[in-house]
Amino acid sequence: MKTFSILGTGWLGLALAKKLKKDYHVKVSIRDLKKEKFMVSEGLYPYLLDEENLENLDSLLESDYIFINFPPRKSKNYISFLDKIYSNIKSKDQKIIFISSTSIYPDKEGIYDENSILSELNSSLVYKAEELVKSQTDVIFRCSGLMGYDRVAGKYFAGKTLDCEDSKINYIHRDDLIEAVKFVIEKNINGVFNLCSKFHPTKKEIYLHNAKKYRFDKPIFENKKDYPNRIIDGSKIERLGFRYKYQNPLDYL
Repeated sequence: MKTFSILGTGWLGLALAKKLKKDYHVKVSIRDLKKEKFMVSEGLYPYLLDEENLENLDSLLESDYIFINFPPRKSKNYISFLDKIYSNIKSKDQKIIFISSTSIYPDKEGIYDENSILSELNSSLVYKAEELVKSQTDVIFRCSGLMGYDRVAGKYFAGKTLDCEDSKINYIHRDDLIEAVKFVIEKNINGVFNLCSKFHPTKKEIYLHNAKKYRFDKPIFENKKDYPNRIIDGSKIERLGFRYKYQNPLDYL
């Protein structure tokens, strides 16, 4: 049985681990030893890892597949942490998948694909991270807003007043991201890929839709302002044979 290491086992990483554990020996990083028993009970192999605790890093990196997903905002020094991880990767036979973000694209009106011009001025941490890891990474997924299950678009804004009714959204369902990971492994595909559902409803459309569906107070849309609509094109991976289960965020579960 091959080994799959997940560095960053939060909302996404844990769901991925559960999907893979039947086919792989799944190692997972944890930031708190209190989670150790739970991970073991799930049939996973936990290792303590954070910016101050690197003694298990080599064990985690001894793996056929390495999935790296540390949100920048949760790290004290994100770039330094990534540098330490990548500096300890010794084998060229591993497949490394890195989770990035579509926030790397300019905050300007337009349609953005993987060939769009990038600038450090827009999202410096994400840009610097990709520059650091790209030479050692097989797959970089630039993910749109990650949704699904208990992440419901608009719920945070229940009853609040908003001025962004015409702003279009870019979301990816967690299930589709997980299936994309499995797809690039099974097909032995490398490259940089945007992950985003095909359709882009406005915030007003999806927030009011979800308020009715999940029975929370509707956000109040007043004093409309014009915001640049950035549309993320997630079709590159489809041209290689991948199919999104959730084409429209209005259909997310």
